[in-house]
Amino acid sequence: MAKKILTIVVTEGPYRYQYADIAFEMAESAIKNGYDVRMFLYMDGTHMPKRNQAPQSFPNTAERLRSLVKAGVKIISCIRCSTARGYTCSERPYINGVEIKSVYKLGEWIKDSHRVITLGC
Repeated sequence: MAKKILTIVVTEGPYRYQYADIAFEMAESAIKNGYDVRMFLYMDGTHMPKRNQAPQSFPNTAERLRSLVKAGVKIISCIRCSTARGYTCSERPYINGVEIKSVYKLGEWIKDSHRVITLGC
């Protein structure tokens, strides 16, 4: 029997709201409960995996994403949203393991998912 799949869509960036933190906690919990987890970063959520973040009083979202990638979470950042915010595929702005792809991939993921959760305003 195939594992259940949870897809988390994050539309808000880090350090402004707690959506990134909630996404991490949900992903970690789902993994512990036997789910495969996918995370799609959309709109300002595309800021989350940026390399070389140095927040002073918050957990580093890129580092937290890195730990999810190591745990097998698939993470995609929307290409249109990423490029609109200055992140280009050729410059490799994100941590390893985060791919930049079309929003159409989200549609494929939703079709295959058992649960889909969207976090953002």
